[in-house]
Amino acid sequence: MLHMGNPKHADILLITGPANRRNARVLKTLYEQTPEPKVVVAVGTCACTGGIFHNCPNVLGGVDKVIPIDVYVPGCAARPESIIDGVVLALQKLAEKRVEEEA
Repeated sequence: MLHMGNPKHADILLITGPANRRNARVLKTLYEQTPEPKVVVAVGTCACTGGIFHNCPNVLGGVDKVIPIDVYVPGCAARPESIIDGVVLALQKLAEKRVEEEA
């Protein structure tokens, strides 16, 4: 796995933190710039549901309020083993999407 600075070269988006009014447009743009097939992983309770920030006026909630999520990795903070499991699951889903795309 390589870290890519440009979403146009990425297969998997790992997102931490909640969706809010300031980052919603950026999240959508990053998602749209990532080529198909792609997989999105929400890492941590904040990314999954909004976490402790869910009642803040500027927080929309989990990232799934803005873009579709394929894998949820809960936890505050998410355990390293859980993050690894989430990435492995994301790689499996990416492989499945590639097979579907070829069919």
